[in-house]
Amino acid sequence: MLGGAIHRAGTGAEAIYVHHTEEVVAYADTTDPTKILVALPKDHLSGKNMTPAATAGHPIRLINMSNGLRTQITTGTMSANGTELKFKNPAAGVSEATAPAAGDHIRIFWEEKIENDTGSETAVEVTISPDTFPGTYKVIGDTFMRSEKTGKDEMFQFIIGKAKVTSDVTITLEAEGDPSTFEMTLNVLRDTNDRGETEMMKLVRYNVTSSTSGTVEDDIGSLTAQGT
Repeated sequence: MLGGAIHRAGTGAEAIYVHHTEEVVAYADTTDPTKILVALPKDHLSGKNMTPAATAGHPIRLINMSNGLRTQITTGTMSANGTELKFKNPAAGVSEATAPAAGDHIRIFWEEKIENDTGSETAVEVTISPDTFPGTYKVIGDTFMRSEKTGKDEMFQFIIGKAKVTSDVTITLEAEGDPSTFEMTLNVLRDTNDRGETEMMKLVRYNVTSSTSGTVEDDIGSLTAQGT
C-alpha cells in the first residue's frame, strides 16, 4: 500500500540481514571457577535459544554493561556450552583483553544472515523507496455513531472509493504491552460511483438483518446452511 518493494531471501537471491541484540549474565564455570562464561542468549520475544554467528563484514559486538568495556568476535559462533569472552576498549585506554566478572551483564549485538530460503519465508524485506509510488485503494471501515434522537449507537460504514496512502505513517510502540495505535494518512481522490456521480466519501447507516439479497448469476450468490 505504501508503494514498497518486497524482497525474499530465496535461492540465488541477495541475503537478508536481521539485526539482533540480547543481554546475558556472566557466570563462573562450575568445574573451573577461574573461567567466566556466558550462555547463549534467548530471543526476548519468542524465548527461543539463539546462536550468534559472525559473518564476513558482520562481527559479533559485545558490551560489558557493568564496566563499559567492549569487544567483537570476527569469526565463528558462540558455544552452547558456555563461551569465554575477553573485553577491551582501546578508545578508553584499555588495550589488554579482560575477562568479565561473574554477574556482569553482557549486551550482545549481531546480524543474522538469511539466504537460500526455499519457501519457509524465514525473512521477508519490505523496502520503501522514493523511486516507487503507492497505488490507489478502496477503503471500507465499520464504526458506530450515537443517535442524538434515540441515544443509541447505530452502525455505519464509511466508504472511500479511491484513496492513496501517503508516506506519513506513525507506529506507536508500548513497552508495557498496552494496545498501541497505527496511524495511516490517506489522500482521498475523486471517484465515480455506480450512478456515474462524482464522489469522495460516503457514509452508509444500516441494520444487520437475516434477509437474503441478490440474484443467482455468475458472481452473485448466498451462503445457505446445508441439510443433514
